[in-house]
Amino acid sequence: MLVMQELLGKYKLEDQTDEIQANLKLLLDRVSIIRAAWGKPMIVTSGLRTMEDHLRIYAAKGITDPAKIPIQSRHLTGRAVDINDPDLLLTAWLKESPRFLECAQLWCEEGNKNWCHFQTVPPASNSRWFLP
Repeated sequence: MLVMQELLGKYKLEDQTDEIQANLKLLLDRVSIIRAAWGKPMIVTSGLRTMEDHLRIYAAKGITDPAKIPIQSRHLTGRAVDINDPDLLLTAWLKESPRFLECAQLWCEEGNKNWCHFQTVPPASNSRWFLP
């Protein structure tokens, strides 16, 4: 099973606001539903981020134009997590079994190359799979 520290990374839960703590607990509960159904290890590549970390991640990708950086990223509020998915096996399984995302009340970004992005907040389209 996933544990809270995996979502927190280098941060401490007690240092987060009550809202972020509640968001992270909900995220952990929901992603744990997927983990139990998937039955395989899930490695967190990115969970909670500060804005500084968020900007650094995008800068490392060569993206520094603020208009091209998702400033409202759900990672910033403890509502999103990226799971390592190098062969997109988890992604394919989720697409073949959409009931698991529905049951867990999670939404996923479409088009990632080697990770699966889960978030607890629906996108504007309310589609389980969406383009960022």
